[in-house]
Amino acid sequence: MRRTSALALATTTALLLTACTAGSQDGDEPAATTDGTTPATEAPATEAPAGEAPAADASDDEPLAPATAECLLGTWELDLAAMQDDLRRMASAGGGAVTVEVTGTSTYEFAEGGRFTSTVDSSSTVAMSADDSDLTSSSVSTGVLTGAWALDADSLVISDVDTSELEVATTATLDGEDLEVPDGTPEDAIEVLPPTASTASCGADRLTLQMSVLQDEDADPVSITYVLRR
Repeated sequence: MRRTSALALATTTALLLTACTAGSQDGDEPAATTDGTTPATEAPATEAPAGEAPAADASDDEPLAPATAECLLGTWELDLAAMQDDLRRMASAGGGAVTVEVTGTSTYEFAEGGRFTSTVDSSSTVAMSADDSDLTSSSVSTGVLTGAWALDADSLVISDVDTSELEVATTATLDGEDLEVPDGTPEDAIEVLPPTASTASCGADRLTLQMSVLQDEDADPVSITYVLRR
């Protein structure tokens, strides 16, 4: 099968899309670095689908303080529109026309005693045309994952993740032909989210988790910021 660099990049981004709508790998290590790429020129913007997390407002320009346990406590909704923009930028790094769409809901709950729960009902699609080929990948993620969270200064670690109650279904086509993709298990498809290790900043109604994604030893890490609201 022909696999150009641009299409390989889109495939990586498709896996990240699954991650953003579903959750994290079963992480024994707190590392927040995984396959990725360096962002380049953004693709044309698309409107965020209805029914997503609350839209950004002027308060997003206000700096957030380093997170504290008291600020983290409670339920936060992942801003899928903001995540969509980050993933579109990553997919655009290889050139070509890119369309990214993420819909649905995904929440993070930080409970007292260090218990973490993410509830997911989301879908995502990435379509890319490059090098005379068309790649489309879609995923649907539903269910609940649980884990443990710990905060040291502003360093947030999410560990002991249990994805047994989370279902992920992924399909992909290349030039109209079905591609073989891993079975839709969180352990196979979900590489980076929720971030196993991130830098957390928190306010009354906005939380950001910043982590790095690394493609290989020769690539510069890419910073991705996950925005959550309540």
